[in-house]
Amino acid sequence: FIPEMAYDERMQIQNHNWQVINCTTPANYFHCLRRQIHREFRKPLIIISPKNLLRNKRCVSSLADMGPGTTFARVYDETDPAINENPDRVKRLVFCTGQIYYELLAEREKRGATDIALVRLEQIAPFAFDRVAQNCDKYKNAEVVWAQQEPKNMGPYSYVNPRIMTATRELNNDEKRCRYVGRLVSAAPATGISGIHKQENQDILDGVFGDVEETE
Repeated sequence: FIPEMAYDERMQIQNHNWQVINCTTPANYFHCLRRQIHREFRKPLIIISPKNLLRNKRCVSSLADMGPGTTFARVYDETDPAINENPDRVKRLVFCTGQIYYELLAEREKRGATDIALVRLEQIAPFAFDRVAQNCDKYKNAEVVWAQQEPKNMGPYSYVNPRIMTATRELNNDEKRCRYVGRLVSAAPATGISGIHKQENQDILDGVFGDVEETE
């Protein structure tokens, strides 16, 4: 089921128990708090953005990004014009949320990849069915991937995967199931061993930019 998604008719947040947000820019964090204050109703707001983005030199916004005519972005589309304006050349559409975006962006630049699009879900719940479907429709020839740092049984994967399938099936008439790239199923959120942690990070990057099978 996909609720009404038109801007003037959308009632997703009113009908949900809470909002889960993972902002990747200062401007979107600002707009997230601002819209929460100015709403005529109250719903719990969960922001899971990590503090280490405060030290990330690429996680910046201008004053214009917070000025008149700007609003909260549920989804950030691909920002590179060379990729965004040539969707037929894209072979892989990668959805992600949070700080992993900057790691994927740096790795893409390092490898010189121009056929992989990175799309950020800033609002995880309620789910942006319309924006996800639009991106999948735009990059018709691309494999759909979900990338996360957390183990497979943690993080947003189990929540977003069926909703990506619903969005593409109901809105595009072309159901797509995303390939998972992330850490293996685990009882703990982190290994606690530096060498293994680094290898897991590298496996995620190789899973997004290389040719590997889905992580179990």
